[in-house]
Amino acid sequence: MKAFRILYALALTGLNAAVIAFYTLWQIADTAAINRMETGSGMDVAQMLPNSNLMWAAAHGSLIMLIIVDIMAFFQVMTAFSSHGKVVYNGKLGPAIQTTKV
Repeated sequence: MKAFRILYALALTGLNAAVIAFYTLWQIADTAAINRMETGSGMDVAQMLPNSNLMWAAAHGSLIMLIIVDIMAFFQVMTAFSSHGKVVYNGKLGPAIQTTKV
């Protein structure tokens, strides 16, 4: 189980790196294309990125989804730590060791 958690953390870290790299590279390419398009002689639409609206949606959508996944993972970790040592009895959260009255 611990190995699975480590792999999950590594996969989430790799996903973060990949999405942030994609977003950064898209931002650089889009800015360069806009600067080439807006030359002093006028606007040359041929200098724009192909399918720039779809690429914008993909870049921003992947960044938003990454933030949502990170928030969900954070709450999952917090829930795991807060319920550590507790067990559910009859739908109620209680301590792992039940005390009995004598």
